[in-house]
Amino acid sequence: MDSSSNGSQASESALRQPHPQVRAPESTLVGVDIGGTKIAAAAITPDGRVLGRAQVATTDCASYEAFVQALIALVDRVLEAAGMDSRTLAGIGLGCPGPLDPERGTVHDPYTLPLPDGADIVTPLRRRYGVPVVLELDTFAAALGEHWLGAGAGHEFVACVMIGTGIGCGLVRHGKVTRGARGAYPEIGHHVIDPSGPLCYCGARGCWEALASGTAIGRAGREAAASGRSSRLLELAGGRADTVTSEMVFRASREGDRAAHEIVARAAEATAIGVHNVIHFLAPDAIILGGGVMQHYDLFAPAIEQALAAITMVPRQGISVTRAQLGPDAGLVGAARCVALALQEGRASRS
Repeated sequence: MDSSSNGSQASESALRQPHPQVRAPESTLVGVDIGGTKIAAAAITPDGRVLGRAQVATTDCASYEAFVQALIALVDRVLEAAGMDSRTLAGIGLGCPGPLDPERGTVHDPYTLPLPDGADIVTPLRRRYGVPVVLELDTFAAALGEHWLGAGAGHEFVACVMIGTGIGCGLVRHGKVTRGARGAYPEIGHHVIDPSGPLCYCGARGCWEALASGTAIGRAGREAAASGRSSRLLELAGGRADTVTSEMVFRASREGDRAAHEIVARAAEATAIGVHNVIHFLAPDAIILGGGVMQHYDLFAPAIEQALAAITMVPRQGISVTRAQLGPDAGLVGAARCVALALQEGRASRS
């Protein structure tokens, strides 16, 4: 297992490595990474060089109209930062939390975004700029970014697991995103690992996300602080158990707090089982682990290595398990790559 990559601290030079260039009809692509906390955008060349960046807080977008206007303003800002204008724009790629319909360009019941069910975020951008706009699930966009310019470069079949507020997994095969039947997105973060585990909002008990996401780790830390099992967590939270975060849990664990250590160990065990299962479900040649929780990869690595050593039913040789390399840029460059591929394959529409 390769655990030497530097995660979210990847330098911009990592995005400038030589890769086969997608020939777009114009010189600039814009990638947009939509999240529950912020919306980030970047102007990107067809070979992956980042020319300009901008972002806005998602909470500043209180309505559908405000959300669309924020997207337009971001595109304008990144083009200006790159020293270009909309005449150089070849296309826009959007990476967005689901559920969504990439064919219709709509987002459905997005509990993390200020959008109504069925919100069309593609058509307004197409009309404004007169260029193709492609919508993709955020984890799949990140997977495409890592496959193009990051830890998945050179691999045939990549499973990119993002462990942050939730857990999602994007799949890329032969350089293209891979979905399920009728274009459905797999929900690998919601496969059950411990049937007796905590209840998840998805309705299942003990799914991977309910055991190892940043949300799950923070919740377990709050419970430990409130019950008196961890005086250190309570101290880190300033005496308010309800404000304990996953980062506090990781810090307390590194300091030797027993309750925090147990929480992290449980999350690591669940992640090791999850990785073990992904290998058996899909047989990829690379599993990439990213997201905020994986900034503490060293605390998870021993359990993952132990799980990998136990694999006997699929060929273990040649399977790479490694940290993501592009950090927060994965979604940006992956979204840009989505529209670049659509242009290359003639799938992109301007209307």
